[in-house]
Parts: sequence; C-alpha cells; structure tokens
Amino acid sequence: MTLADRRNLDLRSRLVELSAARILSGAHVLSFQPANQTNEDRYFVEDWVLLTGRWKMLAVFDGHGAGTEAVDFVLDTLPATIQSALSVLRNQDISDMRIEELLTKCIRDVDMRIQNDLVSLLPGNISQLSDEDIRQAIRDPDSVEGNSRMEVLRARTGTTALVALVDPKGSIHVASLGDCDAIVGTNDEGGWKTTVLSARHNCGNENEVARIRAEHRGEAKCVNTETERTLGLIAVTRAMGDVLFKLSAVYAERVAPLSFPPMHPNYDLKGLAARNLTPPYLSNIAEVVHLAPPQSDTFGSRLLVLASDGLINILTRTKNVRRLSEAGSLWCSAAVRGGADHMAVNILWDVLQGADGHNSFRSMVDGQYGRRVDDITIVVCPL
Repeated sequence: MTLADRRNLDLRSRLVELSAARILSGAHVLSFQPANQTNEDRYFVEDWVLLTGRWKMLAVFDGHGAGTEAVDFVLDTLPATIQSALSVLRNQDISDMRIEELLTKCIRDVDMRIQNDLVSLLPGNISQLSDEDIRQAIRDPDSVEGNSRMEVLRARTGTTALVALVDPKGSIHVASLGDCDAIVGTNDEGGWKTTVLSARHNCGNENEVARIRAEHRGEAKCVNTETERTLGLIAVTRAMGDVLFKLSAVYAERVAPLSFPPMHPNYDLKGLAARNLTPPYLSNIAEVVHLAPPQSDTFGSRLLVLASDGLINILTRTKNVRRLSEAGSLWCSAAVRGGADHMAVNILWDVLQGADGHNSFRSMVDGQYGRRVDDITIVVCPL
C-alpha cells in the first residue's frame, strides 16, 4: 500500500467517524456536518410488523431556521403517527390511493399540531396585548435563562420531510415536502437506471413558483425569484413548522421578536410581516409517488436512496452534476463500488472526490474548504 493509499484510508476512516455511519434494519445511513456547527438533519429507519405484514419506513428530515426544535418534534412524532395509522389497515385497504391519503394526512396533522400549539398560547386578539402580556404567555416558567416555551421554539423553526414506505408487497410510496431527494436505481446490463420518486419544493421549481403566485395574485413579493426565496426569506415552498410563513403577520410582527433566544439575524421579521398579506405561503401538503415492485426477484440489484439536499449541492460543485436522475445513477454506482461494506459512505466519499482527483473532505478537515457545508444525510436501502 502506497503512502497516498494509506492517507486516503485514514481520511475515509475519519469520514466514517464524523458521519456516524451505521446500518439500521438493513439500511446504510449517515449524517454529516464537518464544520463546528449543529447538524439539523435527522433520519429514521424502522421495520414494523403489522396486521397486513412487514412494512419498512425510511425518512430524512432537513431541519432549518437556526434550531432543531421543529425537526426533533417531527422525528419524535411523525413516524409513530404513521405507524398508528397503518396499524388499523386490513389487506383490502392497501392501495396507492389509500396510502397516499394516509401519508398526506399524517404529515399535515403533525404540522397542524405545531401551529395549534402556538396559537393556543395566545388566544384572542394578539394586537390588543401588550409586549409584557406576550412575553409572559410565551415564556417557559421552568427556564432559568428565560427561554420561550417549546411550542414557540418549534413553531419558529421548520423542517422538510421525505418519507418512504415499503409495503408488504414491495411497493414503494414516497411522500415529499420540501427539497430532499429520493431515487430508486435499478442495475441491468447497461448500468444503473434511475427513477426519481421525490419532488423539489423550492423556489428553483417553476411549477412551485407558479402555484404560489396563483394562490397570492397581485402580490409581487410572495416569491423573490432573484434570490429564490418565498416571501424573500426561505428557499422551500413546502415544509413542516415555519409557522411565521403560515399564520397571520402579527406572529412575525409581535410574537417572534419577543421570543428568546433571539431568532437568527438573517430573519428580517419586519420585512416578513410587511410581505405576509394572505397566508399561508408555505404548504404542508405532501406530494406522493408510488412505485410497484419488479415482476421478478431482483434483491440486491435495486437501491432506494434518500438524501438531504446537501448531497446534490456538493455534487454540483465536485462533478458539475445537477439533474437528479443523473446524480442517482452516480450514487448507485458508487454505493456498490469496491464492496458494499457501507453504501452511504461509498456515496459520500465518491461525491466528495472531484473530477480533478482532489477530495473536498481533506479541505474540510484542514479548515480550508472556504465555504459553508450544508448538512448531508444519506439513507441507502437494498431492495
């Protein structure tokens, strides 16, 4: 083994350590943030044996808003909500339409709980309350530091949601809310072919921008297409939490400025309140895609890959790949290259390896990368 090989091996071992790579219920998972900052991504993998047979749920949640309160709540609440809804199904109830209704309802119900928990703290007309009234209503009585109640903290932060269910017959049902990515790769003699199962709910999606403009006619500032931000502040167009984009402007104008700890300085609350005329601007309605199982037993030749958008963002820099279908083929090829000891690590290692042979991870470790690295979470499940 050459010195360069040993260095690469050491670097890869460091990557495995930093990303907390593990295998859960047959899925290869990791979550990566090399900088000294909080990783706001979360993932979930679990098998459930229910009346209708064995189900597998896999999910990636990309938290945002300079806090993890919303994403942690969704991680703690949504899987159990989905499992409970599935547990009452009978075999005759399993259809694409029924599962789609179930997933969209569970996601919306959990999001509405976040909204309603905040609203319940301040019943009545908020505009008639004094600042001190609001402070007392939202203050956590058990916090020595004077922090706001958890209902407030989780409402002012948010998360995407990407949920995949594999049903007892092998069909895959993927619900998207936000801009995480899901693909299934199928290996045949011609290489890996990719089926995209997720939607891109952000302001880079012309269809999403058109939808928001149609829902808010005459509001030129509902989407800033130059910065690609909903209400000029947030990149996604659908999410859980992020209540300031869903409730009336008074919450951004009167409640959020009085919450503690203070919100991130990037949040222009006055500007947000001024542009918030006819909420909601963020949707909590997921899009669901279904994929039937193959006609023959192909275990090991198909891979389901879920990833937060940090993965494709890095890929566009290292290999100039932007189309998800093309990215998915690269991910699947990398996942099985050199053995399947940990497919998610294989993907991340390959993505960090530039076309010029330079590995971006080395720059990140040395503190010389020179730009913010978004959280990257990967879930790979052989099918």
